[in-house]
Amino acid sequence: MKIYNNLSICALAGLLAFTSCTKEESLGNGSTTQTFQISVSDMGFQGISDGRAIDENFKTTFVKGDAIGMYGVENGQLVDGISNRKFTLNEKGVWDLDGNPIEYDSERFKNITFYAYYPYQENVAFDPAAEDPFAEFVGNWEIAADQGSTKYTKSDLMTSAGKAEDGRLQGKVTFSMEHRMALAVLKMPNLVYDFTNGGLDDYSLNVAPKELFINDVKTTPYYDAASGTYMALVKPEAEYSISGTYQGAKEMSFSAAGSLASGKAKMYTINDANKLDYTLQIGDYLCADGNLVSVDATTVPDNAIGVVCYVGNPQPSVVLPETYSEEQDALKRDYPNCCHGLVIALKNATQDNNTVTFSTERSGYFGTWFESDDEWNGKFVSNLVRESERIPGMLGYNNTILLEMSPSLNNCNNALQYINSYREQVSSPSSSSCWFLPSMTEFDEVAKGLTIINRKIVAVKGLELISGEVGTDGAHKSVNAYWTSNEHATNKELVDKHNITTESAIYGRRNEGSKAGRFRMMLAF
Repeated sequence: MKIYNNLSICALAGLLAFTSCTKEESLGNGSTTQTFQISVSDMGFQGISDGRAIDENFKTTFVKGDAIGMYGVENGQLVDGISNRKFTLNEKGVWDLDGNPIEYDSERFKNITFYAYYPYQENVAFDPAAEDPFAEFVGNWEIAADQGSTKYTKSDLMTSAGKAEDGRLQGKVTFSMEHRMALAVLKMPNLVYDFTNGGLDDYSLNVAPKELFINDVKTTPYYDAASGTYMALVKPEAEYSISGTYQGAKEMSFSAAGSLASGKAKMYTINDANKLDYTLQIGDYLCADGNLVSVDATTVPDNAIGVVCYVGNPQPSVVLPETYSEEQDALKRDYPNCCHGLVIALKNATQDNNTVTFSTERSGYFGTWFESDDEWNGKFVSNLVRESERIPGMLGYNNTILLEMSPSLNNCNNALQYINSYREQVSSPSSSSCWFLPSMTEFDEVAKGLTIINRKIVAVKGLELISGEVGTDGAHKSVNAYWTSNEHATNKELVDKHNITTESAIYGRRNEGSKAGRFRMMLAF
């Protein structure tokens, strides 16, 4: 199950509501004369905070692999063949029934009450004669201490009752799932880097709990990126305590206590100014959580993902407003808050430091398609360069988006593979852009600070940036050059590589192994 969120905050109160998209599919395999359909939706958590509610709409959507269980009850007795029947959602959005089909009988089904629950379990305490057949099942439900990522929904027990409808919707059973646990929600403070560098905006990060305890049990909460909140399920109708620590400008602690009915949620907001004076420098580390560690620090972080290689707003329309408009500025358009600097990755995207070709074909451009596209014309900058030319400004993100959206993928397919592969291997923080393939100008900035950048890369067991001589067959060959996202304007076979040691351009044929290069990614933050 996936959780999506649209968040609007006012006052100082909280309401969390989970609603699912509806799936309506046959419960049989086509052998019945009347299609028996189900509709499954989530009634959501009702928020409580100082008696006031705000508009926070969390949506829960069932995804492939999710499974529910269903029972049929008639006159206080289980219906034969409808006892803990398992339905699993497939990749087409169809609920597949395990085992024999359920035969639809319009007259009999009028007397049957159907009960459903999520997530499916092989052994369920179910009393068909009870007002709440799931009461014992709910009472014995165990909430896992680890609720991180997809594990959260495995503890989020939901149940529902429904009847088969008559008339136009004959045979359809609607399940409106009720949450049987309660939910504690933490709104953590932001950590704000107040840069002492002139002209740099503040850099703001969501702070994560360093440790979180529910009833003195160490708990991993679910993080909802859309709202920036941390969620932990708690047992309903029972006193609970929350405590923990977080690292902001300094280490801080928090605590709270309460009790909630099933299906209720409460948000706890931690207020902290949490501001840190900081001088941003070449050689600083960017960490996986978005935090910065100074180049002057005596210890290195164990979660570093890159090294700062440029300090300043890299958005093209800000760097060169007389040359590029905001309409052309893809980086500002997609990541308006990434206005502080650039970070070079710790390792190459290629395995074992191998050199690889840019693509499987070489006769054609990947970055010119937008010029003849009515929707995108005027919204990018051309990535074409001429010999010994630099396109001014930081355009690696612009060029990478051209590459990703290009209809001429065979002219950049290997590059796209390595870009996507690195993004999967090393996640970028929510405070940064995605990883992209740098331009010549951006590699020039790396070359300027190469000594300190390499020293910091090696200190965290990264792979230093290397270069070497051009080679014996002229400008087209280099053992240690790095592919850029610039295409050569006068020859469709060539993509620029960068020799970091000499800060020179080397023109590599896209698909020739002897002219191969390495891929090293960059991001803006």
